[in-house]
Amino acid sequence: MFLSEDENVHITQWVIDMLGNGDITNIVDPSLEGDFETNSAWKAVALALACASHVSSKRPTMNDVVTELKECLAMETARKKNDRGSEANSVREIFTMNNMDTEFSTPRAR
Repeated sequence: MFLSEDENVHITQWVIDMLGNGDITNIVDPSLEGDFETNSAWKAVALALACASHVSSKRPTMNDVVTELKECLAMETARKKNDRGSEANSVREIFTMNNMDTEFSTPRAR
C-alpha cells in the first residue's frame, strides 16, 4: 500500500493493511535487512496491535506483554543460535535477556 504525501493514516491501520497483504517485511525495521525470525516478528506485531485496541478489556496485561516479548526474544535467539551453530553470545543479546529476566519481569511502582 502506497500513500500519497497528503494522505493521513493511523499507524495501526497501516500495519493492519500491510498484514492483510501478508507483508511483515515492510513493517519490521529496515535496518535489520531481513535478518529476523519471521514468526517472532508476526507475534510482536500482533502483540502491538492488541496493545493498541480501543477496548481496554481487550488489551493484554503488562505481565502478558512481558511474557509474549520473552517468547519473541527466545524465537530470535534460537534462530541466531541455529544460524551460527553455537550459543548466542553477543553482548547485546546477553544484556537484553538479562534485563528482560530481571528488570521487566515484575512491574514496580514508580
